[in-house]
Amino acid sequence: MSEARLERTEAGIRVTGELTLVTVPDLWRESRGLLQGGSGPCRVDLSGGTRSDSAGVALLVGWMKDCAGTHGDHLIFTGMPERMRALVAVSDLEDVLRQEA
Repeated sequence: MSEARLERTEAGIRVTGELTLVTVPDLWRESRGLLQGGSGPCRVDLSGGTRSDSAGVALLVGWMKDCAGTHGDHLIFTGMPERMRALVAVSDLEDVLRQEA
């Protein structure tokens, strides 16, 4: 079974492991409290991601929706793996999912 983890950091959260159909439901439940209630920019560090499919991209979109009103446009994804960037591009979500290198 694939494993993925979320870790709170000063700037937001760090994701490690696989973001796939198998792991995303548990990550979604776990993340509910991590991204809410903050103000100002929040960073989601994806550099520890080892694999992603479309469910991983859907998770990022869900986080954007979940943070609307608290972090809003200030939710920033960093260290996005190349494969995930390709999925974001083919889904035409580059303008929705704000990324930093």
